[in-house]
Amino acid sequence: MKEAIRREKPDFVFYLGDGEQDLPALRQAFPDLPIEAVQGNCDFRSGLPSELVLTLGGVRFFLTHGHRYGVKTDRWLESVKAAARENGAQAVLFGHTHEAFMEWDGELLILNPGTARGYSPGGAVLEIRDGKILPRLIDL
Repeated sequence: MKEAIRREKPDFVFYLGDGEQDLPALRQAFPDLPIEAVQGNCDFRSGLPSELVLTLGGVRFFLTHGHRYGVKTDRWLESVKAAARENGAQAVLFGHTHEAFMEWDGELLILNPGTARGYSPGGAVLEIRDGKILPRLIDL
């Protein structure tokens, strides 16, 4: 994640769970960078919320790790999409599968940036322009 932050120079970071122990070092390396995080299923005794809803640049986001929504077994991701819509979100961001995934369901962006570690490390960059999301997956 440090590499991605240095390269992309984001204004904001979403951390979608698993590896909460890495957050203090990330926050120390980038003390002026806002980082919002949710807990993953491997973040034991976490004080992080299981989901977050926030608005940036006029776009409402629903963040979750995804394990509580069965993202590994719900082929069409109906449960997590329903939760995002119930919260008025224009984008749902999740992890858990560790595989990058991006698609649009009408006006709803469904995005899993993948994992910053492992076999095929990557992430995602979301540019917000005029209240619209311009997403792209990146390799690390």
